[in-house]
Amino acid sequence: MIESQIKFRIHGDNIVECDRCLELIAQAFAAQARLIPSDPFRPAFEIVKDGSVLFGVDLIPGHGRWRIDLQQMLRDHGAPLREATDVILTKLSNDETTEQIVAALEFCSALPAGNNAWQRNGRALACAAVGIPYLYFAEVGGVELDARRVVKASRFPNPIVPFSYLTASRAYRVICLPVYAASPSSDAKIRADFASSFGVEIGQQLVRATIEGASHAQAEAELTSRALLMVQILSAGRKRVDTLRGDEWSEFLNQPSALEKAHWLERRNLSWTRKVSDKVRVSTTFPKLVKRLESASSLAVGAGAIPICLIPQSKCARLAKSLQQLYGNRLNADFVAWLALNKHPLVVVWVTGFKPRGDDSRPDRGLVPLARMLFGNEARILSVVSGPGKAEMWRAFQTNPAKLAMENGLWEAVINLSDAVLADSATLRGGPQTVLTNRDSRARNALVAFPTVVLPERFSEHDVDSVLHLLFSRFGDEKIFESMCNPPGGDWSGVTLRDGCAGTQYRWTSLPRVSGKDGKRPDHVIQISQSGKTAILAAIESKDTAGKLEDTVGRRLKRFMHDLLASPPTICRPPGREWTPYSGNPLKLVSEVISAGAFCWENQEKLERCLKHGNLDAAFALEFFSNEKATLLHLKTNANASFLVPIIREAAENFGGRLKVQIH
Repeated sequence: MIESQIKFRIHGDNIVECDRCLELIAQAFAAQARLIPSDPFRPAFEIVKDGSVLFGVDLIPGHGRWRIDLQQMLRDHGAPLREATDVILTKLSNDETTEQIVAALEFCSALPAGNNAWQRNGRALACAAVGIPYLYFAEVGGVELDARRVVKASRFPNPIVPFSYLTASRAYRVICLPVYAASPSSDAKIRADFASSFGVEIGQQLVRATIEGASHAQAEAELTSRALLMVQILSAGRKRVDTLRGDEWSEFLNQPSALEKAHWLERRNLSWTRKVSDKVRVSTTFPKLVKRLESASSLAVGAGAIPICLIPQSKCARLAKSLQQLYGNRLNADFVAWLALNKHPLVVVWVTGFKPRGDDSRPDRGLVPLARMLFGNEARILSVVSGPGKAEMWRAFQTNPAKLAMENGLWEAVINLSDAVLADSATLRGGPQTVLTNRDSRARNALVAFPTVVLPERFSEHDVDSVLHLLFSRFGDEKIFESMCNPPGGDWSGVTLRDGCAGTQYRWTSLPRVSGKDGKRPDHVIQISQSGKTAILAAIESKDTAGKLEDTVGRRLKRFMHDLLASPPTICRPPGREWTPYSGNPLKLVSEVISAGAFCWENQEKLERCLKHGNLDAAFALEFFSNEKATLLHLKTNANASFLVPIIREAAENFGGRLKVQIH
């Protein structure tokens, strides 16, 4: 057991991720999270079971604002990337002067398909490389909607993605595992097909063991087994036989080194060809490069539909000569010599990297981490970058690639995790460029600790969202229901409404960014129940300052919600039951939509101006203080939203005097 005076902290990407982790911890201990008097922008909770306090938990929402750079701190401890996960869980020292990282967690409700499936691999690798236990909580079976919000199909990740977590756990000798659950929008068949691979309860056991400092070997083994089942089920469900199948996955996993993995894949002989896309421009030599790599007996690394392949060691010398013939003297001699080496396996990662206009493609950041997680530090990785990057970026790549890696997340992943880079792009003047990275291949496993953080460097939208989330999600009793909260870094997983009579919940998933010609997706949606009447919705836009609210934003927020509610919900959940797909007509659960803005307090003039120019019905302005003084919520409404005043006053009383309300 943990001594009750021990305290943990949840450093989250935003307040919602913090709260998800808090609830997960409470469930792991079969306990409740109870708010204690604290600053609402940095709320403190006690984990309580049977009337006894087990330990304390502080929520620290918003990475990079608390006088500590978690990303850089991991880099300083040897992580190859500056990546921060959704949640970093720390334990405070007895004197509360330092915090030590005990685990990292990721939560994903987005559709894990296509290149989005490996977008977060860099975060997993950054933790695994420095020995931080990492759990990736994800959903399977979510549905994609068309432009009319009609279900097209369920989407699934390539099985190589969850498999890469298993190989990373082995390669880096640390917990690095996915934890799967059924997507709320999945149907009964999908839930039944994947039931044996779901592992949320096991994930909770592992989190509890980590917090208690107890043995987690059994939970880790069970979670590994379930993740492997997920891989096997995903591969069996593919229409084409383009991945390993069945027990082949466990055979591959049990290969003890990168060299033996490569030899096993050579015996399996699953061929690889690069998927051709015409969405971006390529150079005249790039298609020839692809053909020469394919001709070098390129093998799939367990899945043929991903842009990663293996070149047998016996083919490396011939490949080096072939590329010399293609590019002539434009290839660096040291690069050619490196390519010809046959001591270690050669893995080639194909990074498009850039959208048609030259902007970074964020999901591609996860490709080289995916390859490194599959093969560990022993394998040689050659990254081939082909997209139409901007001219200034290519100049930086040619003159100072190390500096480029420090300034750009995509290049950081490519340069810091590859042994060599070959750039062949339509926008790269003078032909291809190569770099040998001399990367640091040492794996580190050290305790990561830092001085306890106290206050954010400045108050911002994160703090506004934290107060609104706590106010509406925990203390609104039956009058208020938080339908959506989307702080910075959120995933817009849906809007949920509640039938006040039957208690059934309905959710509209996969929200568009805009609707029609003039709709704008809100940051918060609050459902306010009225006795014997249909509910009112408050659609809220939050910003750092009032000046950042767009003119007429209130009208656009209302338009979005009206357009959304004109379509049927995607899923529904009667009381005490699971989510199921909804089939039927649009619902009439709402009588009116009001709009509001939320921001940090500046002055009375700004409060009144935003109400007028934003066409808003209400404005929430949060005044924060750096001392023990209570946070002050300034509230101004028009006649449409005046009913909010007593509701907000009543909810604020639950903060133990740390949140005051001033009506204007």
